[in-house]
Amino acid sequence: MSASSNRARTSRHTFRPTATADARLEERIVMSNAPVTLNEYLRISQRLLANPSPRLARVVGFPAFTKDAPGVSENPRTIYAPAIQTIRGGQAVNVVTNDGSRFRIQLAYVSNTQQTAAAEGAAGAYAVGSGQTALSIAQPTETPQPQGTVRVYPRPDGSVGIIVDGSTSNTELTISPLPRSIRKGYAHSFAYGQAEQSRVLDVSSITINSGQIAAILGFHTADLTGPVSVSGTQAIDRMAFRSIQPGASITTGGDLNTLDVLQDVTLSGSNISIGRDLNLFNVGGNVSLQNGANVFVNRDMGLVAQAPKGTGTGANVLTLNVPLVGTQSSQQYPGVSAYIQGDLVINPGSQFAVGRAIDQLFYVGGDLTGATGFSFAESNVQDPSDPNAPPIFPLQVVGTITA
Repeated sequence: MSASSNRARTSRHTFRPTATADARLEERIVMSNAPVTLNEYLRISQRLLANPSPRLARVVGFPAFTKDAPGVSENPRTIYAPAIQTIRGGQAVNVVTNDGSRFRIQLAYVSNTQQTAAAEGAAGAYAVGSGQTALSIAQPTETPQPQGTVRVYPRPDGSVGIIVDGSTSNTELTISPLPRSIRKGYAHSFAYGQAEQSRVLDVSSITINSGQIAAILGFHTADLTGPVSVSGTQAIDRMAFRSIQPGASITTGGDLNTLDVLQDVTLSGSNISIGRDLNLFNVGGNVSLQNGANVFVNRDMGLVAQAPKGTGTGANVLTLNVPLVGTQSSQQYPGVSAYIQGDLVINPGSQFAVGRAIDQLFYVGGDLTGATGFSFAESNVQDPSDPNAPPIFPLQVVGTITA
């Protein structure tokens, strides 16, 4: 090969950035619009680390946004009210909130057959009820469509109200995050519009017009700020919210097997009223009842032990958290009807009342303030080490108890 051909080949692959102010460096060589000098590059990086808000990063353009991309705005647009899009003929709704967070609120099908054994759970939801493993040929090839439709309406404060029509005890309502797809050609363009999204949906009401539903699920995604009403007497398997905030209330006509709250429950002037039994009450933070707010369980707490559901814990949470490392402990721990990881605060004028019995341990990981507002008729909690002994006191508080 001649020297001239070598020089020509080198010339074709030589990178020569232009010196004009508007020109960008070749993207496969430089992946950002970093400052020219090393000192300035590091100084801006330190400023952004000390001030982590994405607003400052957007101002200095580090990381870069493709400013001349057609159809894409560098500054996220202002959304004045949640945007609603009905899909699947009313079986689901897409929601975009004021800060740009996206959610899908949808109905799903729940099987008639409940899991009664570990073997059945491994075989599938349609396992036979005798305890035998279901045959693969007995499994349905398709999942039935959910029964019912869902409507979502925005409110001026940025929250949404949800109405479910025609649902049955085989229908569950789920509130799930809906991610955004990356548009072709913009993989190296930083999405400033998503940087300040809360990814939490404020739900100001949930109305179940039929009075029947299997579950309402928004454990990591939904803050309840208004009423939930399920008037039917059929049992609800699970309700799950990220938090329950002042103004919220829950009313059921029958049993609620599990009420999971990821963070705090703060009731102010409103009630949680369970028509019959509340079998498991899980709270990851504090429970605060104020301004006449109440929790009424009209019959039992923990009558039927509940298995873990989703990312929540079950009635066996105390046994699962025993420190067994380096030990040979054989101590048994009771199941729980309530597992509150923070404090339980019952302010004057409020109460936490169980109409009949607490059947499994009511556990509070923090302090109990306002103990005189906590009431129950009887205890059926047994000591696992001595099942023949009389029932023990059903309330266990790790911290201090004050009246």
